Amino acid sequence: MKIHTVVLLLCLSVTRAQGDHTGGPENDTKNSLGEPQTGGSVSDGAIQFILTELRALRDMVVAQKVELSVTQRHVEGQRSTDRELGSGSQTKYRERHVEELKAENEGRPKVAFYTALTNSGNVGPFNTVTPLVYSKVFTNIGNAYSPVTGVFTAPVRGVYYIRFTAADRRSGYIGVHMYKNDLRIMYNVTHNTNGQWKYMSNAVTLELEQGDIIMMRLPSASGLSDNTANHNTFSGFLLFPM
Repeated sequence: MKIHTVVLLLCLSVTRAQGDHTGGPENDTKNSLGEPQTGGSVSDGAIQFILTELRALRDMVVAQKVELSVTQRHVEGQRSTDRELGSGSQTKYRERHVEELKAENEGRPKVAFYTALTNSGNVGPFNTVTPLVYSKVFTNIGNAYSPVTGVFTAPVRGVYYIRFTAADRRSGYIGVHMYKNDLRIMYNVTHNTNGQWKYMSNAVTLELEQGDIIMMRLPSASGLSDNTANHNTFSGFLLFPM
């Protein structure tokens, strides 16, 4: 039952109850013997209860009207926004968002490098562990890699991604060490048995302090081969500063 129907019925009930409660003459209704039949009366408590219910229903209707008004304003606001986006504001919003990202990125340090070992052919094997100097520098954003020493030095504290590839076409062992400062953090080795090109690669994600160094070293009794095809590489970049 809808609210306005309930309100109408309660109003009729109150009106009838108040009419019967005035203490006036009996009504004209007669019983089967033709004798007058007295009308019933409603107590003050019953009337008060009905009035209380009416007030509650009134408050409910007012609250629903307020909620409906708020909903309508929200819908109209959304329609207005949709019309604006449809008329070109969406493009302006995207452009503004891109500009904000550019501005945010301007203040971040940029570090990335990519190098290859040599054009000279074979490197090793040697009797001792030997530093590898990747002399061919293709990318060195931030100048954190030195082609003289083969060392990458972290310019800022952050998380870095470091990767290498290693290859040799001679029979024998192919191997590399990766060092962080004086600590060896990786050792990869494989055995080439057929005298054709054989490869291996690996990568790490490292948290580095400013000034930490990363370098590659050739293990004893292992060899590498490289040429203009750049089979042996050493690369990395800053994921994010900390």
